[in-house]
Amino acid sequence: MPGGYLGKVLWVDLSAGKTWDEALPEKMYRDYIGGYGLAARIIYERQPAGVDALGPDNLLAFACGVLGATAAPGSSRWCVAGKSPLTGTWGDASCGGFFGAEMKNAGYDAIFVKGSAQKPVYVYVENGKAEIRDAGKVWGLDSNETEDALHAEVGEKARIACIGQAGETKSLIACVMHDKGRTAGRSGLGAVMGAKQLKAVVVRGTGKVPVGNSKKLNELKADFVKRLRENPTPQATTLRKWGTAGNVAPNLTLGSTAPKNWSLGGRESFPEVDLINGDNVTKYQTKRYACYGCPIACGGVFKNEVGAYAVKEAHKPEYETLAAFGTLCLNSNVESIIKCNDICNRAGLDTISAGTCVAMAIECYENGLISKEQAGGLDLAWGNHAAIVALLEKIAKREGLGAIFADGVKVAAERIGKSADKYAVHIGGQEPGFHDSKLCPSRGTSYVADPTPGRHTTGNASAPEFGRGTSPHPALTLPKVERYQYAGKGELQTVWANYKQVTEASGLCLMPSGMGYMLDEYISATTGWDFTLDELLTTGERIQQLRHAFNVREGLKPADFVLPDRMVGKPPINVGPTAGVTIDIDTLVGEFHDAMAWDRASGAIAKDRLAKLGLGELLADVAR
Repeated sequence: MPGGYLGKVLWVDLSAGKTWDEALPEKMYRDYIGGYGLAARIIYERQPAGVDALGPDNLLAFACGVLGATAAPGSSRWCVAGKSPLTGTWGDASCGGFFGAEMKNAGYDAIFVKGSAQKPVYVYVENGKAEIRDAGKVWGLDSNETEDALHAEVGEKARIACIGQAGETKSLIACVMHDKGRTAGRSGLGAVMGAKQLKAVVVRGTGKVPVGNSKKLNELKADFVKRLRENPTPQATTLRKWGTAGNVAPNLTLGSTAPKNWSLGGRESFPEVDLINGDNVTKYQTKRYACYGCPIACGGVFKNEVGAYAVKEAHKPEYETLAAFGTLCLNSNVESIIKCNDICNRAGLDTISAGTCVAMAIECYENGLISKEQAGGLDLAWGNHAAIVALLEKIAKREGLGAIFADGVKVAAERIGKSADKYAVHIGGQEPGFHDSKLCPSRGTSYVADPTPGRHTTGNASAPEFGRGTSPHPALTLPKVERYQYAGKGELQTVWANYKQVTEASGLCLMPSGMGYMLDEYISATTGWDFTLDELLTTGERIQQLRHAFNVREGLKPADFVLPDRMVGKPPINVGPTAGVTIDIDTLVGEFHDAMAWDRASGAIAKDRLAKLGLGELLADVAR
């Protein structure tokens, strides 16, 4: 096997109560790199179309990329993947921390779970051996309590991926938690674990991951760390000082964050934003910490000992969380947002989706679609932090009004009826990350065209639109574009999207990936392959086409994924940097489909493109 891989994956059949190993050929690793690339390849081949996402036939993967557990800086990312119960599409969620590296040190590149258990269980893996254990004692506990209880049982050095109560009740916005605050947040995959009665996956390993050229890998790392220390990018400086909590006010000022449930824009819409940004957030921080192999250390542990929102030990809220429960809800009380973050982490709720649900509830209440009686006596007014926290607790417990919103805004709109759907901001069922496409239109393309709709971390051409570099790689020369130029961006978008597929699949964190990171060289040094930039882009397209094909095979069409009017600018807002802007999303998306060789109506993929990627036989059922 090449370096960076163990050469095998673990299979767990919860229905049969069995586990076994499977060796994989080198070609599969080279073609799909690892992470969700490898997961997509295996799930597509072995799972038929149309399975119930919450049924036993939905395969659930925990996978790490080639760089995981190596010296490559920022290589902490691992993923959970499977069919999304929230959107019905391909689903994946990325997470940092230490689980991925520990899984590889325990002997596996991925763990695939099939079937459903008759009672609550957890999977325990240690140095190449696996067993299914009873989880009755931890079922019903929140994710922090679960980690504490399982550590007491198996030892403190184990690493744990688990669900809280939201996953157990199969909330469609439930996520998978790790390390009491690291989150595989998107796609509702915590609900899949809950449906399988799988409380946790616990890994422990003392092995070493082989490296093809450790001398070269260490040189690359030393150079990266030196540049980071001597000439840090503005992003690196912000992350080290505040984490992503330093981006809340700047993003609102630029017009990237949309206040009041995406209905307004700019600082003038929420002038109190500085109260939930930077130093006003990190003053509660008791210590910084880093994920595996990271020289940046953007994470933090928080404490607030007084008041209604006291927390003993909580994770620092990220930008998305501060935007969700702050800017989106016009809430400037930072302690309440720290509390909201802790509620979500413990219950295992995606903060992006949960915050959007709260904002929708406030707007429905404001417009008479939800009465005070239906709200359980809560005064759901904009900025009412007490009501925001109280409603979130109800969502986490599926109680009262919270039960209506526990499955996301699309389902909530169906349950409320009337005109509630116009306040439900989502794409294909998933609430979007807080980066407005009216500021960078190519984000709109990725929101609707990526196989995981509403995803803000997928590759797109927003960086060149905003003048922050024209290329995802120093050796790539790409054309400059204007922000509100719509025609001629399709090919450019594919390069960014395809490059990001390998970033994700390799296990590299999004944060250092934009700091002059030579990903092809890192993969070459880790594996021992001559992995060129051209091969990287081809591999990225192969992964992207496969994830897209999953959706086409499920009967989903491009028209099923629509950018909400508020994100298009229909009608245009009259305040902030994006005032008067309406983007031409149809041209952007249509040209991206053409560049990816996808039929604009059906999503079917051109046969010649599939043949070029070596996917002709595997994806014959979605070819045109």
